[in-house]
Amino acid sequence: MEYYFTEETNIDLVNSRLRIDGFEFNHLIRVLRKKVNDEITLTDGKRNIYPSKIVEVTKTEIVCEILNREYDLNEPELRITLFVSPLRNSDRFEFLIEKVVEIGVFEIYPLVSKYTVVKNSFSETKMSRLRKIVVAAMGQSQRCFLPDINNTISFDEMIKITEGINKKIVYYEHAGKKAKHTEEVSTSELCVLIGPEGGFDTEEIDKLIKHNWQVESLGERKLRAETAAIISVFEQINKYKRKVIL
Repeated sequence: MEYYFTEETNIDLVNSRLRIDGFEFNHLIRVLRKKVNDEITLTDGKRNIYPSKIVEVTKTEIVCEILNREYDLNEPELRITLFVSPLRNSDRFEFLIEKVVEIGVFEIYPLVSKYTVVKNSFSETKMSRLRKIVVAAMGQSQRCFLPDINNTISFDEMIKITEGINKKIVYYEHAGKKAKHTEEVSTSELCVLIGPEGGFDTEEIDKLIKHNWQVESLGERKLRAETAAIISVFEQINKYKRKVIL
């Protein structure tokens, strides 16, 4: 059973009630045909989970009775911030966003580097669509944390905002001798960088190394950017899980 999303401001814990409006209301009523007395599970995207029962449906919102409250179920302990260049094909980029959210990414920054094809900032319409994709992916995968999806930033802006992060990995197709493979992820906060379809400029890689980014490879094959992003997030979360279990 997937989770559905409602804003924190729609939740009234004193009276054990919550409201659902906006696109989630439309999805539940017009697509899924939910009705009074149906039970659904909601999250506010801040790790709170609310098994609830629909008690009223109006023209613009659903009112639910909160049956129970749970917290932070099945969220990855590793907080991955993903930096990834927008792709020429928007469908492939949206697929990338959907899958890394399902796997467990914490935050996403679209990155404009030297060879990034799509260099413009996203419009508000585009950002709204990406946020809806993130919300849907969160609910589908039964996550209770809503990852942030930011607008595009430059390469130099990324360098600045990651300066204080200890663990930073860039996956580079020409890693060669620069690659350093480490099995252990010793910190709970990690930055992962995936380059554009045109790859990284060598000066960019040198600058990353200078700012303590670790260069790694995903193998001998040349992967699409969306494949590399999905595999890298999955790989790092599994590495961390194995370390915690051990």
